[in-house]
Amino acid sequence: MIFMLPKISIIIPSYNEEKNISKCLDSVLNQTFSDFEILCVDDSSSDNTFEIIKNYSDKDSRIVPLKNSKKGVSSARNFGIENAKGEYIGFVDSDDFIQPQMFEFLYKAVTENNCDFSVCRYKKTSELKINHFDYKTEAFKPENFININDNDFTSKNELIFSAIWTKLISKNFLGEIRFEDYKIGEDTVFNAQLCSKNYKAVFVDAELYNYYINTESVSYTKLWDKKWFDLLQTRFIAYDILKDKNSVLSQFYLERGMKFLLSYRFNLKDTPNINSFYKPIKEYFKKYFVPFMKCKNISIKNKITIPIFFLIPPLYTAFRKMTDKTL
Repeated sequence: MIFMLPKISIIIPSYNEEKNISKCLDSVLNQTFSDFEILCVDDSSSDNTFEIIKNYSDKDSRIVPLKNSKKGVSSARNFGIENAKGEYIGFVDSDDFIQPQMFEFLYKAVTENNCDFSVCRYKKTSELKINHFDYKTEAFKPENFININDNDFTSKNELIFSAIWTKLISKNFLGEIRFEDYKIGEDTVFNAQLCSKNYKAVFVDAELYNYYINTESVSYTKLWDKKWFDLLQTRFIAYDILKDKNSVLSQFYLERGMKFLLSYRFNLKDTPNINSFYKPIKEYFKKYFVPFMKCKNISIKNKITIPIFFLIPPLYTAFRKMTDKTL
C-alpha cells in the first residue's frame, strides 16, 4: 500500500484552550483545500484541550495529536516542524480561526508563482464570521506594506510580515530555521531569519486569518511587564539579523524597538520589575541611538521626539496623558 504525503502540514500549538480549540479545528477542517495534516502539539494542558484534540483525531485521520510537555509555544512549534511530513508548513494559533479559503489561496499562490513562501492579510476580531474572497496576488515586498512615517498604518499591518500565522512556507526553504524561546515576539525573530535569506514570496490580498481578541489571554495578565520585555528585545534582535540584508525591514524594527523603549519604560513604573529592567532599557537606548539617528527612512519628527521623551520621562508622561496613546 502506498501512502501519499500531505502537501501541507498545519501546526497548532495548544495549552489550556478547551474553550477555543474546537472553533480553531473546525475552521481548519472546513478548508476548501483538503490535502493537509494537522499537527496539534499540546504543551501539557491541565484542562480538556488534549482530550478534545483526541476526539477530533478519532473522527478525522488528518489530525495528529502530539504532546510536548511543558516546554512552551516555541518548542511546541519546533516539535511540529520536526514531525511535519508536508512540502509546505503553515501555523495556526489554537485560540484563533481561519477563513475557508486560506490554505487554498496560499498554496495556489506559492506553487503557481514558484515562491519560497506566501503571505496573506489578517483581521483582529472577537466574532466568528465566515467571508468569501476573490483570489489576487502580488509580489511580497516589505516596502509595499511598511510606511515608517505612518504610525497608524504600521501598527495595523505589522503582523502581515511579523506574525508566523500569515504565511505558508516551503519546508525546504525553511531549512534549519527554528523558533527561539521568547515569551512574546518569538515569531518576529523567526520571520527576521526567514527574510534574511534570499527569498521569493507572493502576497495574497485577503484577510484570511482571524486573530481572535481574547482579554483573558496571556497578553493581558499581570505578568504583562515581564513578558513584554521579550517583545522589546525581539525588535532589536530582528534589526540586528536584517540590518545588512533587508534595509526596509531592519529600519522598521529599529524604529519599533525605540518606540517600545518609551512604552515599556512608561508601563514599568510602580511595578515590582522596575529595578530589574530599568538598566537594560537604558543600555538598549545607548546601543541603538546612533543607528536610529542614521536611518534615512525614519522621520525627523521621530528622531527628535523619541530621544527627548526617553531622556526626559515627564514629557512623555504628559504626552501620554494628553493624547492617551503611544508614539
